[in-house]
Amino acid sequence: MTQVTQSPTPDGRQYDYPKAKIYSVLGDTEHRIILRVLADADEPLSLEELTRATLLDEEFDREISASVLRGLMLDIFLPVLKSADVIEADTGYNKIGPGAHLEAYLEIATAVDELYDRHFGGR
Repeated sequence: MTQVTQSPTPDGRQYDYPKAKIYSVLGDTEHRIILRVLADADEPLSLEELTRATLLDEEFDREISASVLRGLMLDIFLPVLKSADVIEADTGYNKIGPGAHLEAYLEIATAVDELYDRHFGGR
């Protein structure tokens, strides 16, 4: 049996891939918006519905157009969330719903927001 080992980071710590995924998701505003939108949805959303709801979120960068956001959703945001098991989606992202880890990621994002507000006085 082959044993898999992780390479140490430059400072000697072991690389924690699941933790790195969490940091990647939480460090991106659009990912965090998608988490909230899906948590508030009563049923799975289509790519168009998710894009529209993301565009309407108060935190969304208004300088990004709907067509650019749709491309980013397909190329970056949704594949990252799917690989982290935050969303479940069919091929083509016609139905996007919560994955096994959506609640955990949302809870972590909320805690980060609360800590930020407490220490730095809001957004």
